[in-house]
Order: sequence, then C-alpha cells, then structure tokens
Amino acid sequence: MIRAQRIWRLQRTSGSVAMVLLGLALLLLFDGLRGGIFGGSGQVQLIPGERYAVSGPMPPKTDRIEDFVVEGGAFDGSLRLMPEAIFSGYLFGGGMWRGHIEVSPVPRPGTYVFKVRDRFGEKQNPALIFTVRVFASAKARQADSPSLVTRQTGADPFIMAALFGLAGIAAVGCNYLLGRKWHDMLAEHGCGEVFRLKKIDGYLEAEVEMRLCASVQEGASFRFAHPLRGDLGQGTALSCERNEIRIRIPADSAVRLGDIACPVQE
Repeated sequence: MIRAQRIWRLQRTSGSVAMVLLGLALLLLFDGLRGGIFGGSGQVQLIPGERYAVSGPMPPKTDRIEDFVVEGGAFDGSLRLMPEAIFSGYLFGGGMWRGHIEVSPVPRPGTYVFKVRDRFGEKQNPALIFTVRVFASAKARQADSPSLVTRQTGADPFIMAALFGLAGIAAVGCNYLLGRKWHDMLAEHGCGEVFRLKKIDGYLEAEVEMRLCASVQEGASFRFAHPLRGDLGQGTALSCERNEIRIRIPADSAVRLGDIACPVQE
C-alpha cells in the first residue's frame, strides 16, 4: 500500500513538474521571439575588439573586390567593413562575396550604416546595406537587450527554452512510465480509476476503467478510495463492457474523477 502511494505521488509530481517546465520553455521562447520582433531586427550588435562575418551578392557590374565601393562606418576607422573573397552561391551559383566587420579596441559607440555598391551608380541593393550598433562594453549590450532573460542573466533565451523544453519532455516521459506502473498495480488488485461521473435518476454513475471487466458481475459491490482522502464509500456495479464498468453510487458521495474503485472482498 505504501509503495502504491509512493508511485501515485511521484506520478502526480512528475506531471506538475512537466507542466511547469514546459510552461517556462514557452515563456522563454516568447521572450526570445519578442526580442526579435521588438529588438533591432537585422541589426549587427558589436563591442570593442569584435569581428562579425558578413556576405552578400555581388554589386551590379562588378567582378572584383577592387571594384566595390564601401560607404559608411566610423570616420576614424574604428569600425570598418572589409570584403575579403569572392565565391559561387550555394543555391543558384551566382557571384557572392564574403568579408567581415571589424571593431577596434577603442571605438566610438553608436549606430552606423554600411552600403556596398558598384562605382557605376546602379540602384542600391538592399541586401548590401548593413546596420551596425557599437556598444562600449558587453554589459552595455546586455543591458540594452529587448530580452528580459538576457538583460537579467546574460543567457540566450532560445538556449534556455530548449533546455527547459528537453527537461519538460523528460518529465513527461517519467510521468507516462509512472502512470503505466500505477495502472498496472491497480489492475493487479482488480481496481481502476474513475474517468467519468454523471448524475442519472437521482444517483451518481461512475465509469471506471477496469482491465478484468469480464469477471465482474452485475450487483457486485465496489469500494471507492483516494490515496490522500481515504475511504469514500461504496457503490453497486451496473454493467461491464469494453473494459469499462459502470457503478451506481449515492448522489451525495464524495467520489471525484481520478478516485479508485476496488471490488469489495466477500
């Protein structure tokens, strides 16, 4: 009996833990998405001494890096965009280039815009406009984050959401296994859980999952109980089919969904 109560408690606890963990994962995911929606979407955020890799399509009428015109950045050279190499696109094989944005150890904090174009005055390609925000330090960048989690802890909300989500899934798995163990223990004693209650003709009718339904006779007595609330009274079997038994109990009975019904031993 003590072992059965322990299994029941663990199963209920694991279910609550799973719900909390998955709920936290959703909140963290929302926090991360909120940062993407209300934050500097498409903006590169850098601190002193950092480098950031960039790439893009070739500007019109250009075949060499020497033909690029790069506008923007800090006038003192503390923030620079430096194209480095040309390569073929992975999907359609078009001309592409790669390079990096470099911040000096002592930059001027602020927002800067780089434009990469050709020297022939063709229309500016939006994919070749890079907005860069430079912060004085990592703490300043963290404090400016639209994500509450990042501001408070410095952690990535998406990574935290994934960790809590995996932990929640593990708790769901434990809950499932413990639930199977609990129902196996009930079946060993010919018992089952109430999964439906309805009022008919002044009585309560409880429907109970019962694996050994075929051995139950009409009019058999059943005792209801709960691991925490104790004995809840008795009822009479009305029918048993498809591993479900209907039991009539008094209308003022304290029986609830999830309570246990066991046959009364003569």
